[in-house]
Amino acid sequence: MSIMMKDIAVLFDASPEGQHLLNIAVELAETLHSHIIAITAQPHVPTHPHEAFAVGAALSEVIARQRSALVASSLEMSEKLNEALLRSSASGELRIISNAESSSESSLHALYCDLLVIGHPDIPGTPLMWSTHQILRQTGTPILVVPRTWQKTSIGENVLVAWNGSRQARRAIADALPILANAREVTLLVVDPEQKADVHGDQPGADMAAYLVRHHVKVNLVVTTSKGHTVADVIINRARFSQCDLLVFGAYSRLRASEVLFGGVTRTLLMEVPMPLLVSQ
Repeated sequence: MSIMMKDIAVLFDASPEGQHLLNIAVELAETLHSHIIAITAQPHVPTHPHEAFAVGAALSEVIARQRSALVASSLEMSEKLNEALLRSSASGELRIISNAESSSESSLHALYCDLLVIGHPDIPGTPLMWSTHQILRQTGTPILVVPRTWQKTSIGENVLVAWNGSRQARRAIADALPILANAREVTLLVVDPEQKADVHGDQPGADMAAYLVRHHVKVNLVVTTSKGHTVADVIINRARFSQCDLLVFGAYSRLRASEVLFGGVTRTLLMEVPMPLLVSQ
């Protein structure tokens, strides 16, 4: 039985960036025959200073105005989702997060999906200032990070997979399999395999490439050396040279202490986000 992404969640809002994320998620859901879970936070309803002292009928009016604003916002978000779904064959549902929720409570909405789509550097639709690192730690859900500068809606036609023989990289590949199997072209990139000869073997990347082929992935194996450049730069440059629209990698495949001391591939990629990233931990 083939592996499928049944549920794709997306954090979005009414901003142009939020709507673009929603459209990306819906198009991906249509391609993979998935269900969309569109998540957005309640907007902050501004209050006038004098309303803090309202009592009686005046207080009731303030509460009614705030409730009306929240209802109007919910209807707008529902309409935005319906508009996006009407242009596709995907199904979907809307979930509204209260601004009173903590990030750990909000993360529960993302626990029961196969992929979570978020923006970068800001994450539209969150009640608090979340970061990609927080979401990875709190949910364990693979995430698709889309930079604000990414204008396309289609993602996953030409994919670069960074492979270093680690558990995290293996997890990322497994999480991305539905997308990889559907891709037009997949490049499996191995950088400096001689530094981890114990996990790569005599033919670095060959076993993983064979694994992907058995899962009907059209894969091209590339083995290279960093030649004095950082591994992150090698990965980014290769992805740009190949005009990839998605980069798949495992987060923190070295000890956290090493990542902090030496910068690390994960920190560089999640700070720069040069293109859409599918990352697992």
